[in-house]
Amino acid sequence: MKRREVGYIVDNFLELILKNLDTDSRIEIRGFGTFTRVVRKERKVFSPIAGRSLDVPARSVLSFKPSKSTEREA
Repeated sequence: MKRREVGYIVDNFLELILKNLDTDSRIEIRGFGTFTRVVRKERKVFSPIAGRSLDVPARSVLSFKPSKSTEREA
């Protein structure tokens, strides 16, 4: 396969996972791992550049946990 074809396949795969995570909270691919959407809480951070505290809003992020067989092979 050419590099461009592989990039196309991977991009479509990740796009499909992201679309499905909007409706489901978890996607499991046997023998590979589990994708979940995790909500991070709102928090305060100190910015040394600005010299003051800033509020970071809550947001959701994609989380991946590899399966045991994937971890063994790595």
